[in-house]
Amino acid sequence: MGSSSSQPQVSDQYFEYRFIHRINPSAYNDFLQFQERLRTRAQNYQGYISEDLPVLIEQGETLVFETILRFDTPENCIHWIDSQERRELLSAEENNGYPFQGEGNFESYTRWIKQSINNSSPVWKINLLVLLVLYPTVMLFNLLLKKPSLIDFPTWMLFGNFCSVAITGWFAVPWVSRLYQNWLEGKGTKKEQLLALITIFLALFILLQIFRHIPINFW
Repeated sequence: MGSSSSQPQVSDQYFEYRFIHRINPSAYNDFLQFQERLRTRAQNYQGYISEDLPVLIEQGETLVFETILRFDTPENCIHWIDSQERRELLSAEENNGYPFQGEGNFESYTRWIKQSINNSSPVWKINLLVLLVLYPTVMLFNLLLKKPSLIDFPTWMLFGNFCSVAITGWFAVPWVSRLYQNWLEGKGTKKEQLLALITIFLALFILLQIFRHIPINFW
């Protein structure tokens, strides 16, 4: 089993989406054929870079595979993930009991923030900003939306991760990277740098306290 269908571009300027596939060993060949159909269709969409061939990460009564999809931007990635063509393909397979889970890679947000700043920034700063936007996004999704009984958990998780990628990719990450650009690039006085860091931790603390005080029956 190869490691990837094509090598990703050398630049860090791409966005990754990670898929987890759980299949019955008897469906292995069908699974590979279906992945190839998805990969072929994805290549026709704007911004497609590559998609790894399935990598086995767990075996037993159920085989667990990982694939990683790469597009040049979160927007183009989401366009393919939410396309009518892909949904029709998935719907046909899910009716045969083929579950999907997806999640945006934490490191992909890090790379994407780097694209919007001029100087190299410490990884810990970038990761802290990613946490600042992902934490409330995931919490609000779980607070405001409840899983309908007709939808299975893997499909609901895929939908939830899609929403998180859409919100952070289109709105939250661009906004917060512009807001803290001077801090990311180390510009300004030490006092200004410290003040920016304090505001991030303060925002996370306030969010934590807000979510802690929401009645448990809401979750």
